[in-house]
Amino acid sequence: MKKFISAILVIFLTQFVYAADEVISDRKLSKKLLSEARSMNSKVIKLKNEWRNTRKLIKQADKAHNKKNYKQSIVFSKKALNEAKMALEQYKSQKDNYRFFE
Repeated sequence: MKKFISAILVIFLTQFVYAADEVISDRKLSKKLLSEARSMNSKVIKLKNEWRNTRKLIKQADKAHNKKNYKQSIVFSKKALNEAKMALEQYKSQKDNYRFFE
């Protein structure tokens, strides 16, 4: 009977350890995605092709990260990174097609 109870106790304790690892990995992923979104957006800003909502999404992701709401921060960071990548692709596809009117 003692072996059974100790086995159940070990199972419950391992569950808490895995949950703690998941929070740490969410924090690292959030920080990584946020830095990637910032760097990609800075490249797009230099090309003068920044989209309207990308900075807002980065600010929202930063606020969520500071409040330790890492899952929400990941969502906002992914959206911001996607917008920055699409802005870069838009720049690349349209850079030679722009007509200057004099």
